[in-house]
Amino acid sequence: MDLAPRQRQRLTGYLFVAPVALFLAAVVIVPLGSAVWTSLLRVRGLRSSFVGVANYATVLADETFWHGLARSAAFTASSVLLHVALGLALALLLAELRTARTALRIAFLTPWMVAPAVGATVWLWLLEPQFGVVNYLAQSAGLIGSPKAWLGEPLSAFASVVAVDVWRGVPFVMLLMLAGLQTVPQEQYEAAALDGANAWQRFRYVTWPNLRYLVVVATTLDVINTVRHYDIIGVMTGGGPASATEVLPVLLYNTAFRGNRFGEAAAIGVLLLAIVLALVVVYIRITRIDRDAGDAR
Repeated sequence: MDLAPRQRQRLTGYLFVAPVALFLAAVVIVPLGSAVWTSLLRVRGLRSSFVGVANYATVLADETFWHGLARSAAFTASSVLLHVALGLALALLLAELRTARTALRIAFLTPWMVAPAVGATVWLWLLEPQFGVVNYLAQSAGLIGSPKAWLGEPLSAFASVVAVDVWRGVPFVMLLMLAGLQTVPQEQYEAAALDGANAWQRFRYVTWPNLRYLVVVATTLDVINTVRHYDIIGVMTGGGPASATEVLPVLLYNTAFRGNRFGEAAAIGVLLLAIVLALVVVYIRITRIDRDAGDAR
């Protein structure tokens, strides 16, 4: 049976797309569907029964979920704020350097290239109360009088996991800001210099207006990535002490594999997915508004 040229072209396109579609179905759609179905079941060992939205009602009525949501919000807000501030500062510094620029870029990017679980394990050793390097340096500098259990107290444990996440997350924002700085027209800097603008004025009236949209996009992407982050906290504290670092991904893990409540854990996962999708919608709206503004210009 002969096909029309347009039908043949369409069929060829479907054949090219088919492998990718099958791959996405295998690694995204099928696991996601399985998670949603599990969230509707009461799972106890090898036995399961359909309970509908009862797991969601249980999760939403549990103070532990809202505590985890609050911890996630605090962890994400603290980390992203420091990611953006330090990433932008480092990008501006590297953009001004004329010597050793490549070596410093590699050095700053190294934490981002290390697997999160590996980096968290290294920091677990560094923060060890008796023999950790952090306690040794802090005592040598006179900042503390005796070894401190950084991961043994709620406040210091939360600050520690934020610090480690900042150590790993800053290079991502720095890389985006460096790319953005390359697009700023040099003519604007030259005009500002001729007008006698100092460094702060050049940043305020030239650099920032050109980077403002990129900062918003980088912040949104960083929030999406940070709110679903598990590795660092899972390795360093497991959500403790006293649930001080039990963000939603850690709560999901603890509910499933420590509490053996897979249905409720799946419900937490679906709710977390809903939060991430809401952030994705915000990101799409931001990029669409900028694209429409660019077309209008």
